[in-house]
Amino acid sequence: MHPNASLASLQEGMQQRIASDLHDSTCQHLIAASLGLMRLRTCLNDQASAARLCDEIDASIDEALREIRAFAYLLHPQNLTVDGLKATIERYSRGFAARTSLQVTTRISSDIDRLSRDKQHALLRVIQEALTNVFRHAKATEARIVVASSGSHFQLTVSDNGQGFPAERAKSGTKAVMGVGIPAMRARLQQIGGTLHIQSDSAARHSGTTLLAVFPRDIAGNKRNRKAATTLVRARAGT
Repeated sequence: MHPNASLASLQEGMQQRIASDLHDSTCQHLIAASLGLMRLRTCLNDQASAARLCDEIDASIDEALREIRAFAYLLHPQNLTVDGLKATIERYSRGFAARTSLQVTTRISSDIDRLSRDKQHALLRVIQEALTNVFRHAKATEARIVVASSGSHFQLTVSDNGQGFPAERAKSGTKAVMGVGIPAMRARLQQIGGTLHIQSDSAARHSGTTLLAVFPRDIAGNKRNRKAATTLVRARAGT
C-alpha cells in the first residue's frame, strides 16, 4: 500500500474513533444529565436530594462540554502561514490546555521554523495526535512538548505524567491493541525520514509515557536519513 494511502486510512480511523468517543462518552454524560433532571422532578420537596442531583447534573454537563471543546479543538486545522511552526505549536498547546484538564508546557527550538512547509505540517500533526492520545488515554494532569536541535537532526519529545501502558504494545503494530494514533504518527514521521520510539511503564504509578521522535533537517526523506534517525533515537532512549 502507498504510504499516503496508508496514512489516509489511519486518519479516517482516527476520525471514526473520535466520533465513537463522542457517541459513547460525551452523549452518556448528556443522557445522565437528562435522567438527573427527570429524577429531580420527583424530589423537589426534598432539598438535600434535589441539591445532590443538581450537583450531579452540573458535573455531567461540565464533563460533556469539556470533551466537546477538546475534540472540536483537536479537529481544528492550525494555520502555519501566519506565525511559523514554533508559535503555532505554542498557541495550539495553550488552547489545548484551556479546553482540557491538562497543564501543557513547551520548549521549542526556533530553528524549527526553517523546516520545509511539508515537514512543519507533518510535525504539527504528530504533536496534535500525541496530545490526543494523552487526552484520551493517559489520565494525566501534565504534558510537556520539547523540540530540540541536535546536529543534523531535530528531536521531538512529548511526555506526560499519566498511567502509562506496556511499551510492547507500541511495537506490535496492531491497531486493535493500540488504536490508530501511534501508527499515524509513525507514518507521518516516515514520510519525512524520521523515526518514533515510545517509553512507558504501566507498572509504575504516574510514570507516564514519553514519545521520542527524531527526524532530519534536510528535505530528503530517504533510507539513509531513516537509518541515521533510528540510530540517534535509540541512543537517546538508551536501547
